[in-house]
Amino acid sequence: MELLLSQLSTIPEYRALLNAARLNQTSGISGIGQINRSHIIAGLYRDLDRPLMVICHDDATAKRLSEDLKSFLPVLPPCLPSRELTLYDTAVVSRGWEQKRLRQLFDLSQGNTKLQIFTWDSLSLRTIPKDILTQAAFSLKVGQEYQIGHLLNQLTCAGYSRCSMVEGPGQFAVRGGILDIFSPASDLPCRAEFFGDEIDTMGYFDPSTQRRTENIDEIVILPVGETQPRLHPGGTEGLCADLAMLISKQKRRKNINNTLIQTLEQDLEKYQNSISNPASDRYMGLIYPEMATALDYIPENALWLICDQASIHRRAKTRTDEMGMQLDGLLQNGTVAGELCDYVCQWEDFCHQICGKTVVYLDAFGGSSYPDENRPQHLLPIVAKQLPGYGGNTETAATDLRHYQRLDYSCLVLCGSRRRAELLQE
Repeated sequence: MELLLSQLSTIPEYRALLNAARLNQTSGISGIGQINRSHIIAGLYRDLDRPLMVICHDDATAKRLSEDLKSFLPVLPPCLPSRELTLYDTAVVSRGWEQKRLRQLFDLSQGNTKLQIFTWDSLSLRTIPKDILTQAAFSLKVGQEYQIGHLLNQLTCAGYSRCSMVEGPGQFAVRGGILDIFSPASDLPCRAEFFGDEIDTMGYFDPSTQRRTENIDEIVILPVGETQPRLHPGGTEGLCADLAMLISKQKRRKNINNTLIQTLEQDLEKYQNSISNPASDRYMGLIYPEMATALDYIPENALWLICDQASIHRRAKTRTDEMGMQLDGLLQNGTVAGELCDYVCQWEDFCHQICGKTVVYLDAFGGSSYPDENRPQHLLPIVAKQLPGYGGNTETAATDLRHYQRLDYSCLVLCGSRRRAELLQE
């Protein structure tokens, strides 16, 4: 693929794009399709020494882009998932998507990600603020000393549950001088063996057999979910005080919503008695007073690559409307309080956020209406054509190649196997 990427430097528009990015100037490219975007993004990944943040309008486009980029790059680019907010009372909640998000957000906060793909839904959803996630995360290292009581308290504050045997993320177990823990930052649980207060050895183990598979020197411990009541600035006690004030405020209203008051009082009782509340998302505005999204995790020196911004704008409007309808129903049945319904970033806030950033707009059609806050300083139309699939018909492929050669094009052909290449050559 190096040969394919190196051909980009022969395209004047790509060279202009590269120079603009190095000068921190915004550019708009038009006339390119999905695979052409992947080609250009892979070239920028190779030619620029700065993180690339790619924004798509939906999951299907993001996954297709990630698969295309895997063909060009040595690694599969991570794609930040969205998730459904847990606003209803429920017995069990799956935290799988949250934990994938936390892992990727933490990597972004540590500067460990050079290429990250977002969808509008995953980018705009309210989440744990960057500084709180950084403070809540901690590491365990071989040779370091830890007070086991303090360590278990840290795990409890991060949402971990104690059990007899660790089988899934968010669990920990203690047996004598052995601590088993499954952090969302790892694919497997970790076993730390203590000698007094010092970690003597540490390694991953298979949860099905409980046998160690690999020794390690360090592991990162992340919170179990995005909404952790104990991460309130005042801890659980501070959250309870805020909830009590909210209940008092609701009772003083002219039109009292008794169902909402009952919901708030039930949740307050859970927090006061240290009972897990799976629907803590409805108090995200109390737990994290600062409105934060994945936008806040993007590094300052990042290059923003916005794929088909008109579609992203439409998706932003649709997302706002969908969230509004969902919250209307929850407000009417007393499930959430109106003061705490700020869950998604608006398009206008996004446009304000990209003001002054280095942005590349990658659009299929020219003449797009760009945000006033960050209009392109360079408009670079590229003539790109998506060829049809040949379905193994080498005669049709050869005919097309002859046609392009007559038009004085350079032709670079990639075949699935050596035999296919030899047949086409003949």
